[in-house]
Amino acid sequence: MADSGLFALYKLHLVDRELFAIKQRAANLDVGQSDRKDLQDAQAEFDRVDATAAALEKELADLEAENKRLGDRAKKLHKDLYGGGFVGARDAETIEQEMASIKEQTAAHDERILALYEEAPAAREVADRAAEALKAVKVRIVKKQTAAKAEHEKLQAAYKAKAAERGPLLPKVPRPVLDPYEKLREKMGTGMALVTDEHRCEACGMHVPEKAFEFIVADRVTPCENCRRVLFRLQQS
Repeated sequence: MADSGLFALYKLHLVDRELFAIKQRAANLDVGQSDRKDLQDAQAEFDRVDATAAALEKELADLEAENKRLGDRAKKLHKDLYGGGFVGARDAETIEQEMASIKEQTAAHDERILALYEEAPAAREVADRAAEALKAVKVRIVKKQTAAKAEHEKLQAAYKAKAAERGPLLPKVPRPVLDPYEKLREKMGTGMALVTDEHRCEACGMHVPEKAFEFIVADRVTPCENCRRVLFRLQQS
């Protein structure tokens, strides 16, 4: 019986299977994609608590600025009223009413300011912790990206070395067998599959009919009925 070239194809397949495995490992390197949800959540939490802290800090700063303005106004009114200049009774009454209003406003502001002296720093501490948590996620992603880059370089070198083994094997495979194999390999990553002891295609799991199995044992080119890969059975010792 003429040599079908299946064993030569099988040796080529072993190289191609390893090349495909290297490509799969490279494609599945973790560059932090599994942490993207954590990053989004951490960023959203930081934005929320930072906005709360910033709002409280602004409220405190605004109230302190307003109290200073009111204090300056009260000093001027006091000077106008008691500085020795002539002030009519009606004007004096107006000044006293405004000074009383300023006192009430300042007192209300002071009460809120005292509360903010506790609330604002506490809110900023929460924001700082959220910032640290966000930073930790970013650092984790960067570490993964750095590790993935190094691993990708190793895989590239391994792929190049393994790919160099294909050239000498190609001429040993008959074109009628090689051409359909190459089309399948380009489409699915591998173009050949072993038949298991249970008479199944190792690639897709499809059961190999008895007649087809006989052809395979007889070293005849036989495709899987499901995935169309060329089936091969290693001779049992």
